[in-house]
Amino acid sequence: MLVCKYFVWFIIYSFMGWIYESTYCTIRKHHWENRGFLHGPIVPIYGVGALLASIVFSQLPVEGLQQANNLQIFLICFFGSIVLEYTTSWALEKLFHAYWWDYSNVICNINGRVCLPASIGFGLAGILVVRVLLPFVENMTTSTHPLLIEVLALVFMLFLGMDLALTVSALTNFASNFARIEAEINEQIANAYERLDNNVSDAIETMVEKSEQVQEGVFVRKELAEEKAAALRERLTNERLESLFLSSSAAQKHTLLGVQGFRRGAQSNELRERMRTMIDEKRHHNKKK
Repeated sequence: MLVCKYFVWFIIYSFMGWIYESTYCTIRKHHWENRGFLHGPIVPIYGVGALLASIVFSQLPVEGLQQANNLQIFLICFFGSIVLEYTTSWALEKLFHAYWWDYSNVICNINGRVCLPASIGFGLAGILVVRVLLPFVENMTTSTHPLLIEVLALVFMLFLGMDLALTVSALTNFASNFARIEAEINEQIANAYERLDNNVSDAIETMVEKSEQVQEGVFVRKELAEEKAAALRERLTNERLESLFLSSSAAQKHTLLGVQGFRRGAQSNELRERMRTMIDEKRHHNKKK
């Protein structure tokens, strides 16, 4: 029964987090933003954070926690949110090579995963959870029949499991297709450069006794050929990524449009940056409709 109650709390908090996140981003960007990692109207990281705060300040048998003042609540939630947000961002990126939020352009950030303004906001939100939302949620679940709580928990678990499976499947299928496309493009470009080097080497050998101007012309042609190879790489990349996106299912497209980027810093590469740019263009195009 206790597990079911906590899971229902988690869903309620996750839904409230989705409302806040979507509303805030919609107001800031002046168009509807359906925020979240999953397809459903929940943001799990908010649910986890609020549930942990609720348990820490109302359920743990630790002296002083249940009588904590607002400053103590703020500090615990402030530092707790840093750990939770950084760990979640790191884990998602390690699992899916993607990230769903990026604070790189915000002051006092750590690797774009956490930042001072957001952590302050979560600290203040912790006070709101403990002082306002927790009594409301606890009273609502306490006044509900235990059997109904168990049924709700099972139904929520079913839908959350389906949503999670759909999202993970979309991301893993995309990752495998992405790796395949990357390998194919690299192989084609490597073959093109190999043919280029062979042709230039043959030309130089046959012209070794000719004038310096002719030899210089060979190197000019090589540079032009290298430019063509670079153009070929760009064309292949755009075509393959466009094909990958268009061939994705509706669920995969929904998941990809929620991604803010692929890997970070030195780990990023040209192909992933191109994919990020293309997804941003698709996202902007969809919002105009």
